[in-house]
Amino acid sequence: MEAGWIRIRALVCLGVATALLGSACGPLFRKKPERVRVSAEKPQRGLAASPAPTVPPPTSTAWPTPSPKPTLARPVKPGEPIGPVVTFFGITRADGTHVDPVGKDKNGIPIYENYVGSGFQLVVEAKKGLSGYDVGRRVFAHDPKDPRVRPDLEIQVNRPLGDGSREICDRFRPNIGGVPAIDPPSWAETQRISDTINDLACRFEIQIESQSACTLNRNGEWEYKSKDSEIQFCMMVAKAWNFPPGDTLVSVRLRDRAGNPGPVARFWLRRPERPPTPRPVPTRPPTPKALPTR
Repeated sequence: MEAGWIRIRALVCLGVATALLGSACGPLFRKKPERVRVSAEKPQRGLAASPAPTVPPPTSTAWPTPSPKPTLARPVKPGEPIGPVVTFFGITRADGTHVDPVGKDKNGIPIYENYVGSGFQLVVEAKKGLSGYDVGRRVFAHDPKDPRVRPDLEIQVNRPLGDGSREICDRFRPNIGGVPAIDPPSWAETQRISDTINDLACRFEIQIESQSACTLNRNGEWEYKSKDSEIQFCMMVAKAWNFPPGDTLVSVRLRDRAGNPGPVARFWLRRPERPPTPRPVPTRPPTPKALPTR
């Protein structure tokens, strides 16, 4: 009986092969595949082994060095700084307009003058130094247990600003405070100096394009102060960290991406003890009126 049903199904498949070849005829004409066992270690004779795609092993397991040895533009003397060069260091008005120094001291350090000690900008600009590395951009890098951790902008004053608070980066209300002094100026890697540098540097903002500078050129357009500058750091001097009366020395140096410090730049900020006496405006005597004629 079973053989008869098989013949009938075969005839049907031959007549309508296109429609039923895959469904009805499949079990009759499909050859059962043979099981082939392939060893994971060694392929059987007569079977081509399909190579699996592989990734070449790394040449070294060590971490890549982030900063290769710099190629200096010229030989340097022992101890000569090879980091970023300061291209401008001074002050501007609050709106970014130019301010000229009032003079220089006997060592050629510029002297700027401001009568209230706040309401103006401190501006630092820099470019690559002999190392060839880009100027670092960190304005805050602090570790209370490691004085070697510092921002790339290292700036300090030799007299306290505001109340001279020793809280680090206390520039926000309600606990807003000033900046302590480092006198005499020093770059020694002590915790107190590193804390103080962080306290002042964190108040700066970074401008990486001349068109977004915080300073205006003579034509009233936003632009770096120096044509050679590659980066700019700006800080508005607020009343909470204003300069005291007298002369305050401001010192700065910057580090590149590899941590190399550059040469130091300085200026004096002079705040006179008394504001200038306003000069009286000369006035003309009133012109007598002509008498009416009869």
